[in-house]
Amino acid sequence: MKLVVFDLDHTLVDLIAIHDEVTDELFREEYGVHARLTEIDYSGRSMTENLIQVARLKNISPERLGDSAGLLQKYEKKFSRKLPVRAGEYILSGVEKLLGAVARKGHLLALYTGDSPGIVQAVFKNTGLGKHFRIAVCGTQAETRDGLLRLAIGQAESIAGGQFTDSDVVVVGDSVRDIEAGRKVNARTIAVVTGFHSEEALREAGPDCLFKDLQDCDAVLGAIEGKPCNR
Repeated sequence: MKLVVFDLDHTLVDLIAIHDEVTDELFREEYGVHARLTEIDYSGRSMTENLIQVARLKNISPERLGDSAGLLQKYEKKFSRKLPVRAGEYILSGVEKLLGAVARKGHLLALYTGDSPGIVQAVFKNTGLGKHFRIAVCGTQAETRDGLLRLAIGQAESIAGGQFTDSDVVVVGDSVRDIEAGRKVNARTIAVVTGFHSEEALREAGPDCLFKDLQDCDAVLGAIEGKPCNR
């Protein structure tokens, strides 16, 4: 059995247009400035960190920024209102087929993401993706990306009643930070070129496997199970 840990944004879903709308609305209401999440390198970071980075970009001082936890709560509420009730169209091609195939092979699926619990809950409910995952670790639960992975591994070991070590853990994500976090826990890393980070940047980070997207279910499943693949 493998523990397969998927990132969310730009790996399973593409909701960046909604994130941009929410960021702009929030910063206009709170600070009187226009802002978009895509103005910063948000990929593989927590939503709290991203909001702080956007504030710095807009020259909003920490004192004026105020309570980041409170700001995140406002973000969650706006995001939940803007996300369509039926949001299946935001799921990236090949994702549902792959998740089903991974589960049928008997592997344990986990989600780890920089998004907050409220955002994940809304995405899981409105896209239907929640049914695939027994574990979901969110950006508010650890300070680092590899810290989130370690939490997911710990929860998986409690469920499975045994240890997941090294290549028993597979990390699938779209950012350089996913590759770096996976390396820190000695996991197998699979990168997909569906997000903010370029193919060149991902390749330079040295994942075990690199795919354009998740549409080739057989190839990605083979990579998850340890078959050699071209980088």
